[in-house]
Amino acid sequence: MSITMESEMNEFQTPEYAAVRHILTSPTLAARCRPHIGEDDFDWPGLLAEAETMSGGTQVLVRIAYDLWEAEGVVGIWELPRRLDSANFALVLEALALCRGDVRVRRAEVLPRVA
Repeated sequence: MSITMESEMNEFQTPEYAAVRHILTSPTLAARCRPHIGEDDFDWPGLLAEAETMSGGTQVLVRIAYDLWEAEGVVGIWELPRRLDSANFALVLEALALCRGDVRVRRAEVLPRVA
């Protein structure tokens, strides 16, 4: 996994925020998602509207990020292996590890990806 392991909690995002931001700041999505990423929250109406004009695979990434944040069950598990290429599939696995709290990312490590 390409994410740095850390143990200090006071400088870290919540696991859910880190996971969602990990997806939304990936090279495929960063430029279009950047205006909708807040310091502690996301503009979901804006992100979901933006996703409507994206390709099928990138739409799935936005819906996965949304589902990690809102837990509404909007993504079918079947979509991961069938609609994501290998790089984006790996990205989602990294995000899932972040969301579980298995890996922690310092704020400084995710912010440059959006800048």
